[in-house]
Amino acid sequence: MKPPAKKTLPPEPTPAKNGRWTAEEDRLLATKSVRTVARLTGRSLQAIHTRRWLKHLHTNKPWSPEDDKLLGTRPDAQVAQFLKRPRYQVAYRRRQLGIDFKHPDYHPWKPGEVAMLGWLPDRRVAAMTGRTLQNVSHKRRKLGLPSVDPQLARWTPEEDALLGRLPDKEVAKKTGRTLNGVLRRRVNLKIPTPTPARHVWTDQELALLGTMSDPDLARQLHCPTYVVNFKRCSLNVPAFADERLRPWTPEETQLLGILSDGEVARRTGRSLSAIITRRARLQIPMKNP
Repeated sequence: MKPPAKKTLPPEPTPAKNGRWTAEEDRLLATKSVRTVARLTGRSLQAIHTRRWLKHLHTNKPWSPEDDKLLGTRPDAQVAQFLKRPRYQVAYRRRQLGIDFKHPDYHPWKPGEVAMLGWLPDRRVAAMTGRTLQNVSHKRRKLGLPSVDPQLARWTPEEDALLGRLPDKEVAKKTGRTLNGVLRRRVNLKIPTPTPARHVWTDQELALLGTMSDPDLARQLHCPTYVVNFKRCSLNVPAFADERLRPWTPEETQLLGILSDGEVARRTGRSLSAIITRRARLQIPMKNP
């Protein structure tokens, strides 16, 4: 039985010593990929790209009917990754066949949206149109429109209508401008500072003064803290005594360690953390640890 014949590989061409390209190397440029030619000839990738560009040689794979059916069904980047082609080839082939670009996140620009470009800041256009900032900036640069500084953008009638009606901070937040820009615009238009609505105190609210801290009562009444503080001081109502500042009585101290921490907190009206801190400070062991 004869041993199987060994497969012989074709000899690899070697570049000329003087650096000139041979006919065999030029034949490889039109039939092999760039990396394969670099491996066979020992030349650099840059030299091979330059030679192919000078010779007007292209090794693009022919498009099959199955490849054309994928165009437009998903983004060009995904089709290029699936077909192992550059993205620009997929986009060029799709436009050449007249296939529409179908992308789940893509929607054409409307005339009203295009009119905002170059007149409003890119961030405001992105927020108003629901697009990304990169998409808005790319569209504006494609049309050759200059960028607009957010602080130098023109004030619209809708923005001017907010001045004096809302606080300057709220106007700055709604318009995307700085607080100084809103203040300067309001002063130039001679619009007075918006005064907050005066809080009308009821008998139930007056009864709450001193029963809790001023910030807590202000949050409950939805008014600034200084309003509650001024009203309490004007009526000579003492401030709320914080339980952390209220001294411990001997009767309260005797309950520590005898009753559970939760029961002591319920009887004394203090928080559970205050009970645990006091007991640990006096080194009193916990009941039924």
